[in-house]
Amino acid sequence: MAVFKVSYEPYFPKKNIAFYEVLASYPHVHIMDSFWLIEADSDAKTIRDELHVHLEGGDVLFVAQVSKDWAGAGTQCEQWLNASNRKYA
Repeated sequence: MAVFKVSYEPYFPKKNIAFYEVLASYPHVHIMDSFWLIEADSDAKTIRDELHVHLEGGDVLFVAQVSKDWAGAGTQCEQWLNASNRKYA
């Protein structure tokens, strides 16, 4: 399993239920309004493709793998990222 950053900004403010259901199916932590960390046995392209089908015109999606070398301030992700079972590729 690897850790990925997922950023999603809808073109129009809305609740895209299908998108969020797919996102929530992964072990995850929601860090900021449009920013999640997920854990997956996949690659960024596959995750992007799985989420992309739920986007609407003008929505923006970015997926990237996260390394163990990270830093944050004021976020609630430190415990999740430092969990002993967390794996980094």
